[in-house]
Formats: sequence, structure tokens, C-alpha cells
Amino acid sequence: MKLIETIQEFPKKHILVIGDLILDEYLFGNINRINPEAPVPVLNVSNNNREHRLGGAANTANNVAALGAKCTVIGQVGNDKFKEPMLELFKKANINTFLIERNDFTTIKKTRLVAQNQQALRVDFEDPKPLKSKHVTKIIEFIKSNQFDMILLSDYDKGMITKELVEELKKLNILIIVDPKPNTINLFKNVFVVTPNTKEAQEITNSNSNPETLSKIISEKYNTNVIITQGPNGTSSYNKENNEYNHLPAKAREVYDVSGAGDTFIAILTLALASKAELYEATQIANQAAGIVVGKFGTATLTLTELKSSFKGINSKIKTREELLQIVQKLKAKGNKIVTTNGIYDILHVGHIRLLNKAKSFGDILILAINADSSTKRRKGDNRPINNQKERAEIVANLATVDYVVLFDEDTPEELLNQLQPNIHVKGGDYNAEDLPETKTVHKYGGEVKIVKLVEGKSTTDVINKIINSTDNN
Repeated sequence: MKLIETIQEFPKKHILVIGDLILDEYLFGNINRINPEAPVPVLNVSNNNREHRLGGAANTANNVAALGAKCTVIGQVGNDKFKEPMLELFKKANINTFLIERNDFTTIKKTRLVAQNQQALRVDFEDPKPLKSKHVTKIIEFIKSNQFDMILLSDYDKGMITKELVEELKKLNILIIVDPKPNTINLFKNVFVVTPNTKEAQEITNSNSNPETLSKIISEKYNTNVIITQGPNGTSSYNKENNEYNHLPAKAREVYDVSGAGDTFIAILTLALASKAELYEATQIANQAAGIVVGKFGTATLTLTELKSSFKGINSKIKTREELLQIVQKLKAKGNKIVTTNGIYDILHVGHIRLLNKAKSFGDILILAINADSSTKRRKGDNRPINNQKERAEIVANLATVDYVVLFDEDTPEELLNQLQPNIHVKGGDYNAEDLPETKTVHKYGGEVKIVKLVEGKSTTDVINKIINSTDNN
């Protein structure tokens, strides 16, 4: 499949992201009373429940890096305390930086107050200032001293993208992709592609026409290919070379949070184009990616494996730990009772099935944590597992009882449980729950451990021994 072949090229690319860098801050808490000083709700934030994420052009860069590509980001920051957590996040995400540090500039931060997993208020810290000529000179010198496959401009209209900068970038003979703002669209004549959303396209054209008409107007006026993102209505693309218009329906099964979806879209679009995909093919891949990421909380990314799997049709129940944390957070917010259980599940037998059925009866969502090959060998010896972790995960993911599957390579699931914090953790065995190492972890956050009696004489070891004995007798 050509789309998957294109995705496999992503790690070979080096994308330059230029734009307005934003630090997204989340304060999580609960609202259960009204402020006696004024008729406003009180958000109670316990245990310093604060989280920082990359936002704006920084989130675009994060999406590029998360797909395994090399990414360098250029943007403005202030010499202030907001800069430090952003730098830490860039380092953690393996994103190269060329930052314009200014004493007269405030690192942009958007603080979101979240109660019961819903935004209650957003507070913005910003003092936008345009990039200076001396900064443009430094940026162009830096770009010329490096090699980039494509340039992505992420314009949030905070001062980073200026006329002088764009004109100098156009002289570099590198394809430019732009996520524009209506009031700066004139800067982007003759770039390779612009990606406004529907509202922006209407403002740019001063028209309420359909997406096909809007894209043609923009393309003719600014001599560029056009992609219009339309949220739940999908995505439209217009190729100026052959006057071809295409519409793709939205891919999201369930929209949970649209924060940063546009950043994901343009990041994947740029990678696909850099990997020599045609405009329509690149739009297909980006549209698929955006459909995945809107099902996650906050400004989120997706992995190369996750994107490829969505096209291959591989069972979507199999999740990374990071993906599952997002899903569980969403499910809990909707009042779902989360149940977990764990094991090796090497050769599936009736004992496994009965335990899983019983575990599912305790709640709404059943998560099965599978021992990775490494931890299986430590527990069972070098001859195990019989089936590798990928095959074991795929087998159990096809059971109707199991909602999600996740691998863990630790000796016990304690760390995973501490992160997921299920309502109920189920374990098979004839021993007391207090003897389990994970019980202390589950009880610590208020969860419950349930022991399900195993089916006598039914275990993977029993099956293996029976096969061996049968072979010996023959």
C-alpha cells in the first residue's frame, strides 16, 4: 500500500518548523463549591496536579518528532521562567532548537484550568512582538548552514512570521507549507500549499461559498495549492497544477478534544509531502492522523506505529502505555468503571477465557496487560514465551471481552497500575489479595483488588506438558 510506504519514509526526513512557540499548561482539579468572595466556582488543585505540554508551533514540531522524523524548530522566547519548561520538553522530545531569545519578549504560555476533565477557564500570558531584521539574518544564515527537506510555517499571529522572513525563506528553494492566519495570508503568495480551516478560508475570501469554491479562489489569488480543514466535515484539497479538487470525510470515531488537531494535520501533511506523496495522498494521511489525535485529551501526538496500524487495519485495541493513559482519562471522565488484569497469555485456553469474562463483569472497560517477551523470559525461562508478544497481543485483542491490550516489560504490573489507576484490578489464583505485590499500589489510590479462582488443571504450562508427553508417546 503506497500510503504505508510513504509513512515508512518519515524517519528519513528533516523538517524545519518556524512559528510562534507556546507553552501549554494544564492545572487539573475539582470544582465542588462556589467562592464566598464572588459568585465564581473554586478549582481545587491537589498535589500540584500541573502538566506542561508543547503548544502552537512547538506542538507542530512535537508531532513531527513523534513520527520519528528529525525536526528543528525556530521561534521566539523570552528570558523568563516560562522558557525553562519549554526547553525541557524540547529536549525530551528530541527536537533541535534555534531560539531567538529576547529580553523584550514574553514566552507565550496558555494556562488551562481543568475540572472533571473539562476546561473551566484559560489564562493567556503573552506580549506579541514582531521579529526584527537582525533576527531574520541570523535565521537565514542558520538555515543555509543546514539541510532541510521542507519548511513548515506555523503562524499563530504572535510576531514570529513576518514579511521580511517569509520573503527571505522563499529565496532558499525549499518547499514551504503554511498554516496561515487570514490577516497574514498576503505573505504566502507562491508557497507550495496553505492549510486554512473553513472559518479562515471564508475570512480570506470574504465569502461563505462551499469549500471547493473557496479553495479555487485562494489558489488563483495566491498561486498556491490549498487544503481546507473542516473539522467534523472532513478535509478538502485543491491541486493548482491540474485543477483537481477532492474531499475526504472526517476519520474520527469520537471527538474528545480538538486542541492541536490542526498542528497534527499540517505536521503529517508536511512529512508526507517531503516523502514524495502527491497532494491528495498526503492529505489522506494527514486526515487519518487528525482523526486519531482528536480522540485524545489536550494537545497530543501520535506514533509512527499508531498511524501505520490505522491504515493496515491492525486491531486498534492494542495501545501503547501513553495512548492508553489518554483513553482511560477520557473513559473515567464519562463515568466508566475501569477493570484491569494481567498475565502472559502465551497459549490461550479456557482458564484464560473464564477469567477474562469474570473480570469484565466487574466493570465497563477491561484492559488486559500482557507481559512482554523480556519479562516472560525472566519469569518462565529462556524457552518461553512460545508465541512472541506481538502475536499474543493480537490474539487476545480479538476477544470480544477485552477492550484494550497493553504490553509491560516490568516483572510486575505495579508501575502500570499506578499510572492507569483502574477501579478494579483482577488476578487469578488461590491466594489472598494481600499477598500480591500490586495490591498495595491499587489500595494506595483507592482501588480494589479481586481474586478469581483459576480453573483447575488449566494453565499454559499444563498445555505445554501435555503436548510434550503426547509427542514422546508417539
